[in-house]
Amino acid sequence: MRSNARFFAAVLVCGAQVTCAGSLLAGRLTPSHLSMPMATLGSLSATPGTITFQATNPDLGAVSGSAPGNITWIVLGGSQTQNWTVTVQAGANSFAGCPTVPISAVRVTCASATVSGSGGNGGCNGSFPLSTTPQQIAGGTQGDGANSYSVSLNFTLAESWRYVANSSCTLTLTYFVSAP
Repeated sequence: MRSNARFFAAVLVCGAQVTCAGSLLAGRLTPSHLSMPMATLGSLSATPGTITFQATNPDLGAVSGSAPGNITWIVLGGSQTQNWTVTVQAGANSFAGCPTVPISAVRVTCASATVSGSGGNGGCNGSFPLSTTPQQIAGGTQGDGANSYSVSLNFTLAESWRYVANSSCTLTLTYFVSAP
C-alpha cells in the first residue's frame, strides 16, 4: 500500500502597517501516514515560494497577491473510478502577533484545476474566506495511469482601517491533496 495524500504548510506574514502587508511562504512537503490501495502521489510542489500583498490604502477595499499560487503533483496508478481533492485551512482564527487581523480577511479563489493525461478532470470550488476548518478548493476525477495535476489559486487581502498590523504577523495555512 502506498501513501495517498500529502500536505504542506504555508505562512502568511504581515508587515508593520495599519493594514496587513505580507508574504505567503511555502513550506517543505511532507507525506502523510495514510495508506490506500489505489493511486500514489508524487512530485508535489507549490510555487511561487512567496506571495506578497502591497496593502497601503485601506480605502481600496482589497489587495491582490503579487502572483497566483500553483499546486502541482503527479498521481501514479490513478483510475477514473477515483476522485482527487485539494483542501486549505488556516492554523488559527487570527494572525499571530496581530489579533485584530482575522483570517477571514484573506480570501482564496481557485482560478483553475486541470488534469493532463488520460480521462481525468478537475474543477474549482469557487472562492471563500480562509477558515480553521478544511475547505475544499478544487477536485475532480483521476485519470487512468500516470497523470499531472495542477491547481491555480489567487489570494486577496481585505484592507480595513480596523486591521492593525505590526512587524511580525504570521498565519500558517495547510493544503491537503488527496487521491485515494
